[in-house]
Amino acid sequence: MNAKKLVDVRVLIGQRLKKAREEINLSQRKLGLLTGLSDKTISAYEKARVLPPLEVLIKIAKQLGKPVSYFLGEDNPIERLTSRIIQLNKQIKRLKKELNSIEIQFKNCEQLIEENKSS
Repeated sequence: MNAKKLVDVRVLIGQRLKKAREEINLSQRKLGLLTGLSDKTISAYEKARVLPPLEVLIKIAKQLGKPVSYFLGEDNPIERLTSRIIQLNKQIKRLKKELNSIEIQFKNCEQLIEENKSS
């Protein structure tokens, strides 16, 4: 691979990485924690200063809900939809946990109200 193509690949990966990370409102620091990398390393990838090794790109892609091919320039609508479904499922799971917590708090409040009424 010549130097120009290598730079183009680094730029493409960096742009796609940043876009995918921002789509799910993930900071560089949080992505770094999820992948075992520093926020400075994530920044270096996004700014195309460093080309991530394949095994690192696989970890990043998994955390961002994207296929590795996305970072290499392929943009398959089915893969996009699959990625979006994965993101939405993660959000649904998080919201279910929050709702469950709120329901428990609500029940506790109801019990306290009933106890106060009978006092």
